[in-house]
Amino acid sequence: MIVSFVYATVFTLLLITTCSSRSSNKIPPNIIFFLVDDLGWNDVSFHGSNQIPTPNLDRLAANGVTLDNYYVNPVCSPTRGSIMTGRSMMHTGIQTPYGAGDDASGLNLTYTLLPEQLKIKFNYTSYMIGKWHLGMKSKEYLPSSRGFCKYFGYYLGCTDYWKHYGDLDDNGEIAVELHQGGSLLGLKPGFDLPLYNTSGKYSTSLYADIASEWIQQHDQRYPMFMYLAFQGAHSANNKFVQAPADLLSRPNINKISPLYTCGQWEIPQTGECTKAAMRKTIAATVVAVDEAVYQIETTLKNVGMWNNTLIVFSTDNGGPTDGTNNNMMNNYPLRSGKGETFEGGIRAVGFIHGKGLQSKVIGTISKQLHHVSDWYLTLLDAAAAGNGGSTSSVVPKLKPNERPFIDGDGMSNWNALSTGAPSKRNEIFIAGQAEGSKLKAKAIRINEWKLIYHPQLLYNMPGWYLPPNKNYNTYSKNLTEQCGGPPPNLSSTDKCDLNWCLFNLKNDPCEYKNVALSNPNIVNMLKARLIELSKTTVLTWVNFSDKDPLSNPTNFGPKTPIIPDPQKNIGPHIYEGVWKPWLNETQASKTYPASYSGPGYPL
Repeated sequence: MIVSFVYATVFTLLLITTCSSRSSNKIPPNIIFFLVDDLGWNDVSFHGSNQIPTPNLDRLAANGVTLDNYYVNPVCSPTRGSIMTGRSMMHTGIQTPYGAGDDASGLNLTYTLLPEQLKIKFNYTSYMIGKWHLGMKSKEYLPSSRGFCKYFGYYLGCTDYWKHYGDLDDNGEIAVELHQGGSLLGLKPGFDLPLYNTSGKYSTSLYADIASEWIQQHDQRYPMFMYLAFQGAHSANNKFVQAPADLLSRPNINKISPLYTCGQWEIPQTGECTKAAMRKTIAATVVAVDEAVYQIETTLKNVGMWNNTLIVFSTDNGGPTDGTNNNMMNNYPLRSGKGETFEGGIRAVGFIHGKGLQSKVIGTISKQLHHVSDWYLTLLDAAAAGNGGSTSSVVPKLKPNERPFIDGDGMSNWNALSTGAPSKRNEIFIAGQAEGSKLKAKAIRINEWKLIYHPQLLYNMPGWYLPPNKNYNTYSKNLTEQCGGPPPNLSSTDKCDLNWCLFNLKNDPCEYKNVALSNPNIVNMLKARLIELSKTTVLTWVNFSDKDPLSNPTNFGPKTPIIPDPQKNIGPHIYEGVWKPWLNETQASKTYPASYSGPGYPL
């Protein structure tokens, strides 16, 4: 997969220089894509749990289409890659999150990303706020080089909610990890500026403020695409999740753990960081997202854009549960969570609301099978429908060296979502390895049947996990998914890590009973399909991981005080440089995935 870097650069420059080109007569719908980090199935109240109140999300879902059979990838970078490209994570090579800031990897430059496609086809102006996590080794990989006219956010997998510095796993470097870029901010593609003096501004609220400001500034002669990838509710720097004190003190949140609070800069940690204390902070973090969505909704209404706006709301993966990654999200009663191919890792919180939905589907719960890779073509068709065209007429414009959409990639589901027509999708290529891959996970769903082998991509949490201090008999009665009590014990066979497991998701959505032995014909049929699809799988980026010490942020930018710094006795007080691209275009071309060739490619 040799990349034509000249073409990629010219293509990007063409898009950037036309961020403000003339609009068409009919304006397609504005699209806002809210992506929440690590939100679990059981972390929103519209799934039946009243532990975390999400009234604004509940209202939007209830007056839109709730996606009940919606799947994402098991972890964050793979899902983000599928949103941006419309391709299976098996074809992007991104099956696990990109590593720390010193890893010379990134989403292949041959892809025409969603904001670029929306610009080409319908003249959208695109904005991004929040978490990127798709590569930063050279300026060509940054959002401002890939179709976004304005960008405000961070590049790595996690950062501090208050002080906005980079991941503590990067050998302890405390460096600026908040940036802005884009031609509509007067900056050349990829020449983002680090942002100082933002400490003390909680990221969820800060992102909502930036989104509101950009919406107010948006030239309404052009349709707007806004991709807002919240930091909430990911753990901060692989420590604990952080939330504002005023939310933590609310009675319905504080009662989760009245005595203990953990993981905060704004208020000191008190007592032990129990699982209940972690859950309390999670609840406050999710409520912050709920209120940020409401703030943006209010802004859209105030500027007259609401009635022509389509909202997509999604998590990036199932929640890391029961202390995984210092987190306490929850997917109950679904099995497992983030990093695994069980339902708790991939069956996702999601809904759509607004422009283009027919009245007969508004207020419904969709059982249609939908995958995160489908958003790319689905949203192009939504734009076409709003522009007066056919709902299935958009053929994406691809670069000369871009791999086409193939079996296993995304498809347009706009007609199914907007009208209730049958979904085009009846299978999901969840995971399947190329020969020589360092990963083992294999999984496929066809209709109600799901076949799994070695579900672990990151973690090993194969069970079912209630929120802390909750009892099945009293807690489960209001949940939207009812499965009965989970098995009391898991045998090695039931863990599916050394053998194939088969589940009938129609009868057993919580994956209680492995029925592989009693259904050998179905197992063989799913295996055969998985083998066929896996012929197009590229090697995972993990096989090519290249740690580069030149990326150390101390090489870029001076040491600067963290200002303001209200937590005088807690945490770091100095930024030790800046996280930023460290390779030029030629150097970056020598590392995966920019110059990939191997299994799965060419066709």
